[in-house]
Amino acid sequence: MAGLYEIWRLAEVSRRLDVLSGFVAMCAAKDDAARRRLTRLVADADAALSASPPDVPAASAHLDELVRWADTEWADHPYRPVEARPEEADRQTRDYAKDLRRAALPVHVRNEMGRVELSLEVRFLALCRRSGMDCRIRQDVFYVAGRAAMALDLGHLEAAEHEVRRMEQVGSAEARESRRG
Repeated sequence: MAGLYEIWRLAEVSRRLDVLSGFVAMCAAKDDAARRRLTRLVADADAALSASPPDVPAASAHLDELVRWADTEWADHPYRPVEARPEEADRQTRDYAKDLRRAALPVHVRNEMGRVELSLEVRFLALCRRSGMDCRIRQDVFYVAGRAAMALDLGHLEAAEHEVRRMEQVGSAEARESRRG
């Protein structure tokens, strides 16, 4: 299985390629030569990304050519996508990476992750519905639920299960405190 850094790079190129190729397709809709050029660029980039192992530098080169073309032809177009701010680009790339990472896992692991994800959601919602929960405990529940979700995003089943158990412990501690108070 590819490492997280390789998956991140693959996701970043895929995200940028998807956004810009959609824009260029809209602009080139009536120009046969432009549509052929776009088809060639996207097909070559997709082939590089789909290779085993993925050839991210080659896909990046095709993306760079697409960027130069869009900058030359449609730089002032009102709908030209601008590069996302770093935090937004990372959030979008994380969504792509999460899907790529999950797709690379064996089916039985994905099924088990689905079970843990459902368990996390049910327990989290049950804890959030408790009335009179201390604000500090509620923050702890959100924090631990976020860690469990992150572990699932990374495909780390053992860490996700650990965080779900930890969230239950936080909820149990809150229940004990409320009975004493």
